[in-house]
Amino acid sequence: MGLPYHIATLLYCFNRRGEVLLLERAREPNRGLWSPCGGKLHTAAGESPYACACREAREEIGLELTPADLHLAGLVSEHGYEGQAHWLMFLFEVKPRLDHLPPPGREGRFAFFARAALADLALPPTDREMIWPLFWRHRGGFFAAHCHVHADGHREWRVEETRQRRPAAPDQIPGPPTAPTIALAAPEAVPGVTPDAAAALADRPAAEPVIDLHSDAHFMAEALREARRAAAAAEVPVGAVITHAGRVIARAHNQVELLKDATAHAEMLALTQAQAALGDWRLNTCTLYVTKEPCPMCAGAIVQARVGRVVFGAPDPKVGAAGGALNLLQWSAANHRCQVTGGVRLEDCRRLLLEFFRAQRSGKNGETAPD
Repeated sequence: MGLPYHIATLLYCFNRRGEVLLLERAREPNRGLWSPCGGKLHTAAGESPYACACREAREEIGLELTPADLHLAGLVSEHGYEGQAHWLMFLFEVKPRLDHLPPPGREGRFAFFARAALADLALPPTDREMIWPLFWRHRGGFFAAHCHVHADGHREWRVEETRQRRPAAPDQIPGPPTAPTIALAAPEAVPGVTPDAAAALADRPAAEPVIDLHSDAHFMAEALREARRAAAAAEVPVGAVITHAGRVIARAHNQVELLKDATAHAEMLALTQAQAALGDWRLNTCTLYVTKEPCPMCAGAIVQARVGRVVFGAPDPKVGAAGGALNLLQWSAANHRCQVTGGVRLEDCRRLLLEFFRAQRSGKNGETAPD
């Protein structure tokens, strides 16, 4: 008779100090061991892994998430774990940082740990042996690994896929972490590690960065997603997101043609969303990311909303109001001045605009492309 097959999610949550949240499990499997929180999919209801992760975050740690708050860091399958079941686990890194320690619950008690402290914790053997090393090595990218647990307890690992996230500009990514990883024997000394798995654990060139999921480059990538949605709808491809406390609270793209509204720029729509999300018109603790330098209309609204910081991608020297043609965001006569950072993911943002305007050379709209 075959073993049951379980599908589960694990949530890799961090606080603002970069410490990881772990659960000392009060139930089997892994009772008494420290591991990320999470749980099984409701497969009978057709629940998706992302929906399961959001549900587990709400039930176990009281955190309301959407799929956009999750990064799929890895897939791990385990054949015959403890001789009781097969497992398929979706490993998600949670983008928003936690501000407090969740209270204990029926699954166990929580604690935050620095990366170096994991070496001294009681961890599930597969976590210590391979999953944590792979997570740290490929953080911000993706990995897939399979563990075959033989009847005698011998574990044979195979790394099936790894992807490093594309490097951003050097000034947009922090250097490699200095904290040590979990103590791990040399790959060839770990029983059952195949040559491919050993290669995946081996040191990579220092040029491969650790991706900061709260960097300007990351959030500009989210704005670029919105800009591509605009392009797909034949709108000028400008996208914007607004963050608060390290979390995206508003997303928008140009909808001038759809709404027949000249004011329906990405920034204007995002400001309205963010104010509704916070229940306050003041956005002084927020950062707005937009793929193109704001125009005078949007810059005026940004100042009126007291946005704390504005980050843009492509400059607009013709009509840009964040230092291109003029600088309304830091106008000395205004009662609020924003911090401004320009040129983040500039080439990606510029390319999207140029491709759009190249296709619009017939002159059916009155927009002008940035130089």
